[in-house]
Amino acid sequence: MNLRRTPASAPSSRWEAGLLVRWWRAISASLRNFRSGLRTVRVRVLTTVLAFLAVGLFVAGTTTLALDLRDLNSRVSEDLLHQSARLQDIVDQGLAGGAPYPSLDDLFTVFLRGGTLGRYESVMASIAGGDTFLPAGAQARDLGQPQVLETALAVPLDGNTALRDVVMDGHLVRLAITPVSLGGDSPNGVLVAGNEIGLQREQMMASFGTFAMVSLAILLLAGAVGYAVTGRLFVPIRRLRQATETTTFEDVSSRVSVPPGDDDVSQLATDFNRMLDRLEVGIEDQRQFVDDASHELRTPLTIIGGHLQLLQPADALDVAETRVLLLEEVDRMQSLVNELLVLARSGRPDFVRPDWIDADSFLEAAMERIRVLGDRHWQIEQLPGGWFRADRNRLTQAIEQLAANAVHSTEPGDIISIGAAWVPAGDGASEQQHEPTIDIWVADTGCGIGAADQERIFDRFARAGVSRGAEGSGLGLPIVKAIAEAHGGSVRLSSRVNVGSRFVLSLPSGTSWLAF
Repeated sequence: MNLRRTPASAPSSRWEAGLLVRWWRAISASLRNFRSGLRTVRVRVLTTVLAFLAVGLFVAGTTTLALDLRDLNSRVSEDLLHQSARLQDIVDQGLAGGAPYPSLDDLFTVFLRGGTLGRYESVMASIAGGDTFLPAGAQARDLGQPQVLETALAVPLDGNTALRDVVMDGHLVRLAITPVSLGGDSPNGVLVAGNEIGLQREQMMASFGTFAMVSLAILLLAGAVGYAVTGRLFVPIRRLRQATETTTFEDVSSRVSVPPGDDDVSQLATDFNRMLDRLEVGIEDQRQFVDDASHELRTPLTIIGGHLQLLQPADALDVAETRVLLLEEVDRMQSLVNELLVLARSGRPDFVRPDWIDADSFLEAAMERIRVLGDRHWQIEQLPGGWFRADRNRLTQAIEQLAANAVHSTEPGDIISIGAAWVPAGDGASEQQHEPTIDIWVADTGCGIGAADQERIFDRFARAGVSRGAEGSGLGLPIVKAIAEAHGGSVRLSSRVNVGSRFVLSLPSGTSWLAF
């Protein structure tokens, strides 16, 4: 039997290959995170600000440098020409008594004794075939006399001062060459004034380099500070992103902490939390609707299914009776579904569409509609006069529901009354009421509602313990409450057993007021 032996280096090679793969994956993940980090709003905002700041510093620096170089060029030329003008003034003044200078030697000697040269300035004079004159003492600057004289004599002169730029010892020097002559047989001379403009330009460029380094340091510091500040500013943004990642249909309970202040970020966090509040209410209403529908429809569906199972098709009387019963159950389910839909839609902005309503005509029209609900003594207790703003259809629906409840709680001959009254500002249930409100009520002299039931009477499917009529779906009063709250108001109850009940719809300021 031949056995194949694996080389000893194979495990090591596999281990090294796996290590390289892990390193490569780690590096790739880091690069992906880095690229994703560059796409964040924080980095984009900071990069934009730093780019504008860098461009601003560059434009400011280069503009300042260009203006300084232009001013330097003009100032140096003016200073050089000033020497020629000063020499001309000396010639015009002459010696004491106004006598002209006899020779260029005397003229240059007087000229070089007067005036003060700047740090970068120099001046010299020369007579053709003769001596060269320099300022005495500390004012003397040797810019290279042979080269200066050679340049000055090589310049063609037409009686005016000529400006020339020459390089001496590696620095640019600007020369003002002025021909000088006293006329007659006196030899001609030349006045040469120089200024080391190149050295001054180099110093300006060095200052610009310092400015560039300082600007770079400022940009780096601004970037570091801006990164830290924007990080704190964008904390709510990151929390918003995290909240959106964790928010699902099943869980909308997450909220974002609102940073202090009144800026856009704080307002965004506040609006986001409000949006989640609205979503949570909507989802809860939807769940409540499904739970209510499944709970309340289970019984009629069971009844319908049971009767269909027991139905004798051959028995015409049984079919007729079952048909009537099933239609009643279907009508009851339809009514229940409609009431559930009203409650489900009560949170929508378009649930109520307010318009101006004449209070007296509204109560009179409502009385005409509800008096057919039962053999009772119907009456309008009080007409308030004036106009108020509400949804006529929804408000009529609430009054009809309260009247129907009153019929169920009374017997023939009992009194059911409706009415309304204006409540002046500050006299309502809320201490912060600043405008008049209108109270619209439905009262009866029926069996009343016990204190224990008054706490839960407006809950869905809740029914009072005392009732003289058939039980309803338990959704009537919740619908009345939803209509009142949709108008920005409320509904309250005052009742005593065997005395009667009074339901009051209170429409607050902003939705109702006196018109005259």
